[in-house]
Amino acid sequence: MRRLETRFPVISLAVYGDVAAATLYDTADGIKRRLLEIPGVASAQPAGIREWELWVAVDPHQLAARRVMLDEIAQALRQNLAELPGGSLESQEGDILLRGVGVAPEPAQVEQIQVRRNPRGGVLRLGQLAEVALRFEEAQTLARYNGQPSVNITVTKTAEASTIEVSERVRRLSEQLRQELPPTLQTGVFSDLSLYVKNRLDTVKSSGVVGLVLVLLSLYLFLNFRVALITAMGIPVSFLIAIIGMNYLGHTINMVSLFAFLIALGMVVDDAIIVTENIYRHLEMGKTPRQAALIGTREVMGPVIASTATTIAAFLPVFAIGGTMGAFVAVIPVVVSCALLGSLWEAFAVLPSHANEFLRVQQDKRKGSGRWRKVVQKYANVLSWAVVNRYLVALATLGVLAIVMAVAMTRVPFQLFGSVETGQFFVNIETPNTYSLEDSAATAKRLEGVFNEVIEARELQSLLTNVGVTFIDFNTIRFGSKYIQFIVDLEKREPQGFIEHWVSPVVSLGFSWEGARERATETIINQLRQRLLAEPGIDKLSILRPQGGPAGADIEVGVHGKNIKGLMAHGDAIASFLKKTPGVYDVRTDMEAGKLEYQYRLNERGRQLGLTQLQLADAVRRGYQGEEVVYVTRGDERIPVRLIFKDEVRHQLATLERLPIVLSGGRVVILSDVADISVGRGIESIKHRDLRRLVTVTAEVDDDITTPLAVTELIRREFGAIDEQRGYGLVFLGEKKEAAESVQDMFRALVIALTVIFFILAVLFRSLLDPFIVMFAIPFGLIGVVIGHILMGEHLQFLSLLGFLALTGIVVNDSLILIEFVKRMRAEGHDRVEAVVEAGRVRMRPIILTSVTTFLGVSPLIFFATGQAAFLAPMAISLGFGLLFATLLILVVLPCFYLIGDDLHRASCERWHHWFGRPAKGE
Repeated sequence: MRRLETRFPVISLAVYGDVAAATLYDTADGIKRRLLEIPGVASAQPAGIREWELWVAVDPHQLAARRVMLDEIAQALRQNLAELPGGSLESQEGDILLRGVGVAPEPAQVEQIQVRRNPRGGVLRLGQLAEVALRFEEAQTLARYNGQPSVNITVTKTAEASTIEVSERVRRLSEQLRQELPPTLQTGVFSDLSLYVKNRLDTVKSSGVVGLVLVLLSLYLFLNFRVALITAMGIPVSFLIAIIGMNYLGHTINMVSLFAFLIALGMVVDDAIIVTENIYRHLEMGKTPRQAALIGTREVMGPVIASTATTIAAFLPVFAIGGTMGAFVAVIPVVVSCALLGSLWEAFAVLPSHANEFLRVQQDKRKGSGRWRKVVQKYANVLSWAVVNRYLVALATLGVLAIVMAVAMTRVPFQLFGSVETGQFFVNIETPNTYSLEDSAATAKRLEGVFNEVIEARELQSLLTNVGVTFIDFNTIRFGSKYIQFIVDLEKREPQGFIEHWVSPVVSLGFSWEGARERATETIINQLRQRLLAEPGIDKLSILRPQGGPAGADIEVGVHGKNIKGLMAHGDAIASFLKKTPGVYDVRTDMEAGKLEYQYRLNERGRQLGLTQLQLADAVRRGYQGEEVVYVTRGDERIPVRLIFKDEVRHQLATLERLPIVLSGGRVVILSDVADISVGRGIESIKHRDLRRLVTVTAEVDDDITTPLAVTELIRREFGAIDEQRGYGLVFLGEKKEAAESVQDMFRALVIALTVIFFILAVLFRSLLDPFIVMFAIPFGLIGVVIGHILMGEHLQFLSLLGFLALTGIVVNDSLILIEFVKRMRAEGHDRVEAVVEAGRVRMRPIILTSVTTFLGVSPLIFFATGQAAFLAPMAISLGFGLLFATLLILVVLPCFYLIGDDLHRASCERWHHWFGRPAKGE
């Protein structure tokens, strides 16, 4: 775990050119050493370098002619090349280490090693049986960058280093190397994480600036300049406390934490708004500034503390969300809670003194104040009508809620995370499994031309080609000669939307637009997919894009069982079904027939000669795969000595049947005489889950046509009978599993939040009925959540649910501000209807203002979010639209529900009095 925490991939540097392999590898090794000297670099791991080996290539026919076993050659190599420490010698000069040094690992000297010696002085040397040469290890993977052979070096940073700074230093080194290296060699960078980090930070920072301006403007328009200034003074204090809390709890500044500040931006002024507005109201009533500050602050202290506590209570249960999702959003409750605590401290410890010094009632009221009084009067008239017809209003509201929920469940799809514009994607290709590494490399070189045709030169930043290896995701890597992967980095897209066009260049101090690519990544991917599907030599094709949240396939369905043939049949059936489903593409299964095999099995004649299957298999493996007999020191490196058959033997199919095998005692047998050779095909790989064999089918989904959950539901209906078959079972993994777990965690968090909020309200109101009335407004926030997603064309997502969870605390805040004032007026002797209408009239401005500031704080992400920041939009939509609709209902419908609750309370008290002849408790 320590290594994972301190090393993080930042950028990759490619060294490429049409030069000799040795030159390319030596240059890359030198560049690696220079990368390690860069401050903040933890490691520089090269890929594509083939290490040196000392090959001892023998001809099995010569061994048979001289009756020499492979074991004899292996033993001679070990005995003559081994270097062993011999301890130390204590002398007057001090401790001196002892080491036995074998034959120098040079081909000419190794060829002189004696394999046999006869009594007459005859010597059989290794050079008479084998060819000894320094060679690179056999290639398992090949890499190309922009169409030329390459070595790719992945640079990781330490935990303390900055991603952006390390990336900039690597880029500077790359530019310097271009001046130093010969024209045949070049360097380039790709997979630069800092580009995405800067884009995310610039977008969210720019959104924050816009949100701050809108919040301050709304304060000025609703109040006045002095009130707005005093209220806004709490923002930096609250954010500073939030930053201190983040640092103490080990969180860093990233896109999610900046988004949390964006959420908190409109909320941290809520406490100050309520306190300042109440102080200003007392000033308008004729009190002195000192009296107004003391009385106004004291009046709202209880509700403000309770409202802050309920908001924090709504966010803290996010910690109950487990797994990757929980870790992904864990910083949000930290930032919001710390910022709200800071705003609470500022509202009661600092703001009253500022109000006493600076706040004054303006004698010449603004022009808009008369219009505001008209708005308040119209609202009071509407509210008076609503409370009189409260049962009709309540039924109509419940009907609207029911209709909206029905629409949400039937017309608004749900998915875990949406796709985002990143400018990078991965093309995974599988060639026929009979292809060698060289065949796949030739196919990859041909397909590079297709990429250059589809993607224009001004759109393509870099094209990395990997042959022999493919990265399914960050946790799954596959090796094999049939695999090809292309990693495409596109140039930055031209600015999209108001934020990127006008705000980001100013906030980032760049004062210019960097992007020029017009086509979206999705458009390029679709064109490339159509073009590649028409190319020969491609068995399977999948194109993957980095996701906004935790990665994973959209569809991942598994069937477990014992019988491999049955599993393959079920897997093929599901894959075939998915290929016919609209909106589903890149279908693949992980249990397939492997390469052709020549299977040799010891026969009866071999047993009679005393052979075993192990001896037979070991003789073939040693010759064709090779054996690392011993390691030797050459220069400053340790390299293996590999004993292996000559290339012409290993590359000819006919030599296998005629392969001579030398047995102990000098006997020679032919493989086809002692073994039955047949052609077969095995399984490429077999996965297990809960100790049972598992075949997995994965696919990607076009969100504009369908969703992963809708497709998995089709699979459940079509293949649900698999669960009824003995020995087989259908399991849903991937997004279906993640979504189910996330929703369960979210509901658990919601229950915890509602419970804590209820107890806070019960303490504030000293009642068990009033908390239910206040919390009754929470479900109506769903109306705004659903309508907001429909209006913005977004699917409901995991972050949408998280936004609703955060919404619960804010809705309760506005509700308790209203109900607390109603209860205070009723305690002073006012009629209940009169108290409700007056409370609405007095509390209308702070309720609207707190809602508007919160909405404006997240509005840039609702309307202007682009790039990778766009995946945060669903949470902003839930919070913003949910709050707007909930505010409307709080101002008009909540008073109706309060009076209905009071009606029921009175009716129950009267019935109690009728039954038992004495007043019920609380009457």
